[in-house]
Amino acid sequence: MNDKILAIVKRRLKLTDDSLVELIMDYIEQIEWKIKLYCNIGEIPEALKFVWASMVMDILRIEHPNEEAIIDNVSEGVSSVKLGDTNVSYGNKGNDITSASKGSLDTLVLNYTHELNKFRKLRAI
Repeated sequence: MNDKILAIVKRRLKLTDDSLVELIMDYIEQIEWKIKLYCNIGEIPEALKFVWASMVMDILRIEHPNEEAIIDNVSEGVSSVKLGDTNVSYGNKGNDITSASKGSLDTLVLNYTHELNKFRKLRAI
């Protein structure tokens, strides 16, 4: 399934080369782990693949705002995006994210709780 997520992310970021594949795969695995922990599941269902890909793209935009391929695909004209307590400001190409908290990945997961809660299971102790 990781290959499917990689293909979605590459397609949405319009990446034509493989220069960011290792970085993207790291985030795919990290988000996979976060989803599994949050939902208390062993495997991520196919129905969450687009949520998973969106989460990977969001964390890439937060943690690597100066990466050329990411800058090229950030919508111009967006003045700010707020992910929980993390503020992101875009503008024209070249603008940096103004602040990103260290817990941005945890905050990111919280922004997808509506979608993730549909697949969340109770943990038996």
